[in-house]
Amino acid sequence: MNGKYTVKKILITMIWIIIASGTVVLLVAAIEKRNNERCAGVEINISGVQNNFFIDKKDVASILEKVNNGKLLKMPLHSIDLALMENELQKTQWIKSAQLFFDNNNVLQVRVKEREPIARIFTSSGASFYIDSSLTRLPLSEKFSARLPVFTDFPTDVIILSKQDSNLTKDIKTMSEFISANPFWMAQIDQIDILPDRTFNLVPKLGNQIIHFGDGEDYQQKFNNLLCFYKQVLTKLGWSHYSSISVEFKGQVVAVRRGAEEIKMDSLRSVQIMKNLIEDAQKHINDSTSIQLEQTNDDDNINASHENKNIPSEEVKENTTNNKQGSVTPIHVPEKPTTTNNASTKKNVVTNHSTSVEKPDPAPLKSKIVKPPTILKEAEKNKRIPKAVMPPKTDY
Repeated sequence: MNGKYTVKKILITMIWIIIASGTVVLLVAAIEKRNNERCAGVEINISGVQNNFFIDKKDVASILEKVNNGKLLKMPLHSIDLALMENELQKTQWIKSAQLFFDNNNVLQVRVKEREPIARIFTSSGASFYIDSSLTRLPLSEKFSARLPVFTDFPTDVIILSKQDSNLTKDIKTMSEFISANPFWMAQIDQIDILPDRTFNLVPKLGNQIIHFGDGEDYQQKFNNLLCFYKQVLTKLGWSHYSSISVEFKGQVVAVRRGAEEIKMDSLRSVQIMKNLIEDAQKHINDSTSIQLEQTNDDDNINASHENKNIPSEEVKENTTNNKQGSVTPIHVPEKPTTTNNASTKKNVVTNHSTSVEKPDPAPLKSKIVKPPTILKEAEKNKRIPKAVMPPKTDY
């Protein structure tokens, strides 16, 4: 019995030794295989911002290569420190978190979550930065400029904020997230000014007024009240009817009508614009009139500007007075007639009724001859200026 027990004990011991040896051999083989394996590739996945990345895959790959002193491809797996690369990536301001691991194909998987800005802030000194949902201050990016609500005149440039400035930043976050989620307010609000008492003034894109918003308390109700005022009042009276609107008081909207001086200035500006338009139109008419007056002289044409012997000087004065009132002034060169025969009189009469530079037809002259006294009576009766080559100017 003792001999059989001893043999059995020896067999069990040998089996355990064989199992242990096999385990050691397999472990060593696995370690050796692991040490001999190399990186088959790198896949980078960035999330956090839809379609707009402030940090791209090239930036991430550059950081990883800098940590490993070269490209990761074909590097032995045991020489790659994943924890070190994760810490280095998270030091970048635009990266919120990073995870690195190798898959079954020895491909390095890089999962990066980017910080998403929610507002752009300008300080009183002119500096500018973004903040994200965790109120972390983010620098501007050369790759992309985000379309976000803009806040101006932030009171300080320091990173460590006081309690008042910290509360102000929280108000900025809540208001910015509300505006960004609402397409109407995102399109309507041009910027938000921060006042010294840490309240807000909204500057709209449509409408020439300032909106006194107050602090960030009850911001949703304030925006709802303002929207109701837009729908019920401004759409009927006009977007520039009021100079300021206040929603800082609970349950009410207070609007200040634009002053009479501002309305008067707008009216005077409109009148001046109309005058400029009329002057421009008049200038174009004058230019076209001067071009039409330049006509070639014909030796056979009878000059209409010769003074009639029998017309008194009072008629000439009356013509001069009427010309000052906006009519076209004819070119008038007084001359003494060289002859007093009926032929000269005939020519003058025909010329006063002619509106063409063509030669007069000799045949109709006989039928158009009228004695000078008859002409004087007609002129005194109708008080008309003898027709010139060009018609009188108009106001258009």
